[in-house]
Amino acid sequence: MICRLCENDTVELLIDFGEQPIVHNLLKTCDEKYSKYPFRLGHCATCGFMQIMECIDPNILYQNYFTISSWKNQPHIPRLISVMQSITGLSGNSRILDIGCNDGSFLETLKQQGYENISGIEPTKDASQKALDKGLNVHYGFFGKETATNIFNKNYFDVITTRQVLEHISNLDDFLEGVNFVLKDDGYFVIEIPDSEWNLDYLDYALWEEHVNYFTLATLKQLLRKHSFEVIHHESTLFSGKALIVFCERVKTAKEKIEYNDSDRKKTRNYQSHWELYKNKLYKFLASQNKPIAVYGCGARSSTFVNFTAISKFIDCFIDDQTEKQDLFVPGGLLRINPWHNSKYEDYIFLLGVNTENEYKVIHNRKLQKENYYSVLPPSRHLIDFWKSMIYD
Repeated sequence: MICRLCENDTVELLIDFGEQPIVHNLLKTCDEKYSKYPFRLGHCATCGFMQIMECIDPNILYQNYFTISSWKNQPHIPRLISVMQSITGLSGNSRILDIGCNDGSFLETLKQQGYENISGIEPTKDASQKALDKGLNVHYGFFGKETATNIFNKNYFDVITTRQVLEHISNLDDFLEGVNFVLKDDGYFVIEIPDSEWNLDYLDYALWEEHVNYFTLATLKQLLRKHSFEVIHHESTLFSGKALIVFCERVKTAKEKIEYNDSDRKKTRNYQSHWELYKNKLYKFLASQNKPIAVYGCGARSSTFVNFTAISKFIDCFIDDQTEKQDLFVPGGLLRINPWHNSKYEDYIFLLGVNTENEYKVIHNRKLQKENYYSVLPPSRHLIDFWKSMIYD
């Protein structure tokens, strides 16, 4: 397979997770039919980039998105905007484009802070319509060189942001060419992505069919250098696991040399070799429990965690506070999504399928007892003991 980053025919199979459904396509009944797609994680022997080897057609994945940005707790946004202001020197007249703007919640925040020349582009019908309903200047479509040329002027924007988007893009070169077309020569490019080094560090196998690219800082830098960008600052934060935020500026020439980070190589091999052992230990742990088990939080990561590990036979149900998800079923394990009821779940063991920034809210609000809950989404101090031992040893 040709690598989406370095374009060499050197992508090797890392882990085959079998055929899997699109987990956000929730079912109304447990006997409703749904499609499955191959889910094979590969890595490139030339540049080290981790990627899904067969991408699902974006027109299938993103016709409607269901998961709206404003549903999510995003405590890092004030810090992100503050650093953007410090590095880019944003003024009220700065032209800002948010690629993959979802329902426009980030654009709304920028508008509240006095930025008026803001635009967005979003490929999903439901999310883009919500943004338009808010009166935001949002275009509907997939971003790339052709779209950029047809919609926007060349060298127009002072700052381009793309948050939790680049991991979804199957044609990275086309995407970056579009960015280069619309960004001013002295403009700034701000990227927020899942930091996939945490998957390697924490043996986190809760991947997602929409995330076709798994960047570390090293592989992201290689992609950016290929398209004449250099990282001038980067930092990490807790959001949907661990997020990597980078601030980039244009340089005059692209750097073609590919350098495989040897630390990434060792971590990738370790990640591959522990998969079967991890599953076996998880089965033994769940089988040893003498109480019913529920997964609290039905997001993409927790859903694929259940499907990839094939543990639905140990699980009674999902519990989720999002009313739009309740009384539906998750394709794959076909577990029902229930609302919370204090009396019904008082004797349960809970696998916390909420992201780290929300764990203590659930623990506190539901008055969960320490011996009755475990996290299944790293990074977390509440991971099951065998999992911690595998990480730290």
